[in-house]
Amino acid sequence: MRKIKRFKIAPRQREILRRLLRELPLLRRAGFTSEAEVSAFILSIFKLLDPGVVYEFNQDAHWELDEASAIHKEMFSACAVTLGAKAEPFLAALTNEDRKTAAMIVLLEFLKSAVSFVADLVKEQAEKEECETQEVQFVYLPPFGLAIAPKLLREAALLEAPLAQKALPVILEKLNSEKIDLSAQEGSLSPFMSAVFLVPWQKSRKKGKK
Repeated sequence: MRKIKRFKIAPRQREILRRLLRELPLLRRAGFTSEAEVSAFILSIFKLLDPGVVYEFNQDAHWELDEASAIHKEMFSACAVTLGAKAEPFLAALTNEDRKTAAMIVLLEFLKSAVSFVADLVKEQAEKEECETQEVQFVYLPPFGLAIAPKLLREAALLEAPLAQKALPVILEKLNSEKIDLSAQEGSLSPFMSAVFLVPWQKSRKKGKK
């Protein structure tokens, strides 16, 4: 099991600002009057991040992810990532629902960055073993609400709910998720701005072979 506490996420202020500016009606309803104010809002959320990740490579499917062994993957890395708990009181304090939605858009962009960071680490690990990784498959994502999530989270493969509910506690236990203060509570995660996902591996194809 590998643990990284407080890894760095790029603030991506300009990129996220451009993303939010596509939602001008939302921003107006949220009370924003200038781009500078929106940029400051993004930075204030960035300062709340306390990210952590645990991940581990599983070979030959020795993890029983559900009772019927319905999840068959010969090789995969299981990953759990969180942005920490500081965003929750911030969101709870927002009385304007549109401003809360804008904050969720920002947080989902940062969650995408965290997932991409971990997926890249797994990819590097796989390449050292002459393997390649396949697309991320999510076991858990936080509810998006009215926020439009980035494409990586919005369109990625997601385990069917019954399988995910069975697999989630097993994965968290195997990963010792308490090391990053992450736990399951009634089918959801705490802190809620977290994600659990699998990154399947496969042997790299030899050049000249199909």
